[in-house]
Amino acid sequence: MKPLRVLLLDVSHVTLDTTVDMLEYPIGLVYIGTVLKQAFGDRVDLRIESCEHKADGLARLEDLLAAWPPDVLGLRSLTMGRGPLHEIARLAKHEHHVPIVVAGGPHASDNPEEVLADDAFDAAAVGEGERTAVELVGRLLDGKSLHGIPGLAVRHDGGIRFVPRPLIEDLDELPIPDHRLVDFLGINRGHVDFSFRRNVKHANLFTSRGCPYRCLYCHQVFGKRMRAHSADRVFAEVKLLHDEWGITNFQIIDDIFNLDRERAMTFFDRVVREGLKLVISFPNGLRGDRVDDEMVDAMWEAGVRFISYAIESGSPRIQKLIQKNMHLDRIRQAIARSTAKGIVCKGYFMLGFPTETEQEALETIRFANESELTLAMFFIVVYFPGTPLYRLAEQTYDMKAFQLGLEDDYVRSREGPYGFTRGRLDEIKRQGIREFFFSPERVDLAFRVLPNFFNQRDIDASFLVNVISSELREEDVDPAVAQRLHRYFLVADRFSQRTGFFV
Repeated sequence: MKPLRVLLLDVSHVTLDTTVDMLEYPIGLVYIGTVLKQAFGDRVDLRIESCEHKADGLARLEDLLAAWPPDVLGLRSLTMGRGPLHEIARLAKHEHHVPIVVAGGPHASDNPEEVLADDAFDAAAVGEGERTAVELVGRLLDGKSLHGIPGLAVRHDGGIRFVPRPLIEDLDELPIPDHRLVDFLGINRGHVDFSFRRNVKHANLFTSRGCPYRCLYCHQVFGKRMRAHSADRVFAEVKLLHDEWGITNFQIIDDIFNLDRERAMTFFDRVVREGLKLVISFPNGLRGDRVDDEMVDAMWEAGVRFISYAIESGSPRIQKLIQKNMHLDRIRQAIARSTAKGIVCKGYFMLGFPTETEQEALETIRFANESELTLAMFFIVVYFPGTPLYRLAEQTYDMKAFQLGLEDDYVRSREGPYGFTRGRLDEIKRQGIREFFFSPERVDLAFRVLPNFFNQRDIDASFLVNVISSELREEDVDPAVAQRLHRYFLVADRFSQRTGFFV
């Protein structure tokens, strides 16, 4: 019997393609591919790919569908990538006649009705995909219907039928992801990783799922209760990738790795005791108000050199409104501790929450400026329908009046449920970039700490993006800063004149 061909495709929606060539290998799909091979062996012929929404990426996908026509196509996407998600599904179903097309990932989990309104899709996988995928493929191999599979939404009587699937309680029951199933080292080459380094041979670790915090803007794909691989299981995966693939750079992409302090400390201690010389980063963020001196010391000894702290707002009222409830004094201390050790600290901030005033937005800018962060990113809030944040905004604003830019990135503003105009929102964001990045103290800190994690090319790119984003001229900044950043201003001026591009 001919094996069932299964193509798992991660759809990456790229809008900043003028400057960023960012593509990561899809560790979530590697988990799914691994359990499929474990369950069915040679009965399944499997490929895992990543596809950027660019002309050359779509052309390569067309070539793949023609040369290797799958029986099943699984597409994973964020809501921001729903445009290319549907485009690829229609291409596969209507032009290449793929029998079964399934959507999965955050967008399908939050919006199965929208997905199944498109006849290019046969089903939508909601939530964790491993056990759903095994049951789906098993049904197809046995020639059975897909109806009634827990975790899989299908059309039924003019609507959809969906039976929820219980979460996987013990993540250690899942096999270690088999990196032989994806060309992850090939994807590393020529692309920027989650930590904004280019061409770094690295692996991604996804060691826990779910988060008990109730932040209104966040997804709920993995539930509001943390489940985690044990520290021993995480170390076993690291050791395998280190010994078999020569990997020394690891990105831990959990939502909140340090919620279980004992697990985190045990893992860091194990890395040190086993003598592994690693470089570890946390591009998705740690919960900063749960980081203390002892944890910072342990992280540094284990090789942690980059941490993103997701702070979001410097306003206590907004912290309470969005149910982030970050202890701002504690996160300020965690940043100071981390930076003093030599860890590159990046802060994530959001502007444009419902009812947020100009003064509260400026509080966020002030928090960033007064912190010891090395880097900061200021994002514009995007209101995704169905989220608690959207429902909160609906209480005050007519949300149907706005074009919400759900397929844009988080750096471009649109008219929305803000307490001030779009133009003023852009001004505040630009003010944040200018005040944060162009103080003599910040520039000195960046030159001192960035080399602990980034190479010179990455450092140059960081400074260049900040200069372009600020829309400043050399004469607008402190003379000492202008002298140190002179070459970046020269390049930025030529670039902006040629492209008209500003972040």
